[in-house]
Amino acid sequence: VRPFNGDVQSDVPTILAINPDRFFGDLTVLSNSKCFRVLKLPFKWQVKLLAIFWPSNINELTRFANFYNPGDNKHLIEVQVQLRTFLRKFLVSLYSRLKVDCVIGSAVHNRQDFDWGLVSDEIGVPYIVLHKENIYMPGGYELLYEKYKKQGKFRGSQIVVHNDMMKDFFIKSGFCNSDNISALGCLRMDEFVKKVRLPDRNISRKKTDYHRKRVTLFSFTYGYMQVGLSGFEEMVHFPKHRDKGFVKLFENVHTSIAKLAIKNKDVDFVIKPKWGGSWIDEIKYVFSKNNIESKRIDNLFIDSDVNVHDLILESDVICAFTSTTVLESAIAAKPVIIPYFDEALKAEYNMLIEFKDDFHFMDIANSPDEFERLIIER
Repeated sequence: VRPFNGDVQSDVPTILAINPDRFFGDLTVLSNSKCFRVLKLPFKWQVKLLAIFWPSNINELTRFANFYNPGDNKHLIEVQVQLRTFLRKFLVSLYSRLKVDCVIGSAVHNRQDFDWGLVSDEIGVPYIVLHKENIYMPGGYELLYEKYKKQGKFRGSQIVVHNDMMKDFFIKSGFCNSDNISALGCLRMDEFVKKVRLPDRNISRKKTDYHRKRVTLFSFTYGYMQVGLSGFEEMVHFPKHRDKGFVKLFENVHTSIAKLAIKNKDVDFVIKPKWGGSWIDEIKYVFSKNNIESKRIDNLFIDSDVNVHDLILESDVICAFTSTTVLESAIAAKPVIIPYFDEALKAEYNMLIEFKDDFHFMDIANSPDEFERLIIER
């Protein structure tokens, strides 16, 4: 990861980031600090290594917590033993060649990172998780206590969270001790706040784009928390049968953006998913279901790689649902519209609705028609 001036320091500690696409700008911040040499392992190579050992039905074999604490699941234990035996040999060689001093992951619940981080710590290379999920919801997180209790202790060196509420949650759940978790804020926010304070913060926009308005939707999954007798079991982002979660809300919000793009050719509409692949496939599915051909809409863009903060600063209206982009956009004094209809109104999903106590700061759309109207008005 090259710093802004392109010069990579060679006499500073080397960090290796695994599953790097999930860090949302933090790797660039670390590189720009000139305090570290930052390497990233392309996720496709991590998957290739896991595929040697993981069976294709790994999701069927385990529920979330059982993967981290398999109990008497002999098949899973055998898979993990084989993988870790390989990693102990492979990582010693890899880290020696690349002079890696530390490994970082982006969330404590990333199954793809678990064994890699555990073995790294065992062979003396600290595994530190910059945990990216930091919106604390009392109701929703009560369900998570049992999951983390079943998961056992954190198997790395340190967890870094954004705030004291998340720190207290992890300690209270028994997942980690107070000496291996720190609340240090969010790396990428420093530069964002600096940009927000600049009087000419839109200077980065191309002059040819000044006359065009821009509406951005920070996309969301329609997933749901899978809850068992002992509490939270797993988060399913896109249920296979599209029968649980915010399914209708997902469809209506995304198709509304597409319909507005068709009607308002002088405005650019951007849909930003957190990642590509299946997420973009789901967006295209609801478009197809409603006879919308996104390829024929020149002013509609679906982009998972664009920088979140640049997008916020370059947009005139922000639409989001249960996302920290709601807060970041509000900090930047952008009009924020939250869709609050369909399944969002159901009592069983109430604990998954973030920022309800702060709705009076935003524009709340109570129907698809009102959602479209508010976007045009703002």
